[in-house]
Amino acid sequence: MSVGIDSRSYVSDFDLKIGEAVAHIVSASSVVEQLGEWDSFLQETVRKYVDFWIVEMSPISYIPGMVEAVGDMINKRITRILDEISEDELGYSLDVILEFKRKTDLGIPTMDQADVEVRCERILTSLGVDINKLARFLERDRLNGLISAVVIAIGISSVRDRQWTQESQ
Repeated sequence: MSVGIDSRSYVSDFDLKIGEAVAHIVSASSVVEQLGEWDSFLQETVRKYVDFWIVEMSPISYIPGMVEAVGDMINKRITRILDEISEDELGYSLDVILEFKRKTDLGIPTMDQADVEVRCERILTSLGVDINKLARFLERDRLNGLISAVVIAIGISSVRDRQWTQESQ
């Protein structure tokens, strides 16, 4: 099943942006987690918001081996990303990446490439991904590869939990 561009929701400048919503949920969840109250309901809520952002980002480019490489490098769950970047920066970055992807998918030229690249690198680094180790996946199309890596990293970090971390070590 494919999701066409027409079936996506349009978010105006006056509405809450998808990335901003994800950042708010991640921030609130982070506080609850620090209080020791993390539970499966909260984890599922975070996953749902992240999944919605991922659906809005689709389709992403498939780059063989990238999922495994990114998955091996991630050392934090998404609620720990705020140790490295602010809630506002995370939300704004997710929205900028989404808007850039939508425009490029429609063939609309945009001048934000350098900004998007830096934002992608910041998110990846905040989750423990070493950009230098992704170089072989970024040779053909660096920006498109970084966007794919961010979507993969956000997805994996939203399902990562203590059990996953223990099993993967």
